[in-house]
Amino acid sequence: MQGDPLGLYAQARRQYGDYVQLRVVAGIHCYLLTHPDAVEHVLHKNHRNYRKPDRFYRTVGLLVGNGLFTNEGEAWQRQRQLAQPAFHRQHLSQLGPLMTEGAEAFVREQQNSDGKPIDMVRGMMKVGMRIASTTLFSADISGDADAVGMAYRTAFSHISRRLNSMQLVPNWAPTPANRSFARAKGFLDRMVIELIAARRASAQKPRDLLTMLIDARDQHSGEKMSDRQLMDEVLTLLTAGHENIGAALAWTWYLIAKHPDVQRNLHDELDAQLQGRSPTVDDLAELPLLTAVFEESMRLYPPGWGQLRESIAPDEIDGYRIPAKAMILLCQWVTHRHPDFWEDAERFEPARFLPGAASRHRFAYFPFGGGPRVCIGLQFAMIEGPLVLATILRKFRAELAANQTIEPDATFTLLPKYGLKMILHARGDE
Repeated sequence: MQGDPLGLYAQARRQYGDYVQLRVVAGIHCYLLTHPDAVEHVLHKNHRNYRKPDRFYRTVGLLVGNGLFTNEGEAWQRQRQLAQPAFHRQHLSQLGPLMTEGAEAFVREQQNSDGKPIDMVRGMMKVGMRIASTTLFSADISGDADAVGMAYRTAFSHISRRLNSMQLVPNWAPTPANRSFARAKGFLDRMVIELIAARRASAQKPRDLLTMLIDARDQHSGEKMSDRQLMDEVLTLLTAGHENIGAALAWTWYLIAKHPDVQRNLHDELDAQLQGRSPTVDDLAELPLLTAVFEESMRLYPPGWGQLRESIAPDEIDGYRIPAKAMILLCQWVTHRHPDFWEDAERFEPARFLPGAASRHRFAYFPFGGGPRVCIGLQFAMIEGPLVLATILRKFRAELAANQTIEPDATFTLLPKYGLKMILHARGDE
């Protein structure tokens, strides 16, 4: 589980089927459920019987506190209702120009790259940070992207170790690992606290996501978020808004570069629709291949590759008994590549997501989760991802640099383990 979780779970499904009991340690088991029916049952049909485990909540909460990602029950419902208006598509559509500008800044930075390889993971994380900060805070903090990225890498590594091993050392103990995590967490907290404080003190209140969260009131009590809750929510959104989208975009560039025919078709689609101008949110409906490529990339390389749940009461799924307080793993990495639901499942085929494509089980594909707890940022990501790709593809042709190993790292968010070196060729030079 620690050394190669993706390989283990894929092998378990191949060898034993869609419902597998895995022994973690003596007396502790995990139930790997990879059939879409089981995914639907846990996330949607009987979702009230499944919660995020305390072990997950306590560990991930070390980084993001008690935000939407970790909260449970009525407290989660209240927070979701408070935050939801900030993520309505009508509001998100107004953020399109900021998303495009974030990608255009990357384009400008690469104009003089002279064909030298760049790390596309680092590049897309910086784009994600720029977009997340300008849409959340109306302030570009991407200049600190390297320091922020290092803090997140340190924090994610620490969290992953604690989730995937029987940690007996408390987090407050002054071990080197704990001290390193505390420094990373302190850096991120200070950054968010300063941004919130600056907004509260400012006479100008731009109508961005932060202002909407500050102004949000509970529909029953009329109460606003506390400073602590606001910090946790902002840190949660910043984490997902640059880490997950950065990973999704990096893997999409990898697949685009590996498939020159798809890249040529993307260029043709963009040239015909945009006629040389920058893309807008309204263009996305006329760029079906672009969106399909992004979705197919998240099928093969989902940034969130697995979801943990814990059963509250005993249950039965497709004839299999699930005891109370059982650890449940739903694994996007495996279900998204399930041969019973995806023809030639390992192949990159964007046509699966084009309008008119064959229907599929609704939970054979769940990169954003599903049911009531589907990711609140789904619409945000499905606008941002294609807009960033369109903005960069309009100017460049992407090529993989030679002599590199591309291997998925499932430490936390799914990322290329050794980075992703790419060469961007200006299309005007072709």
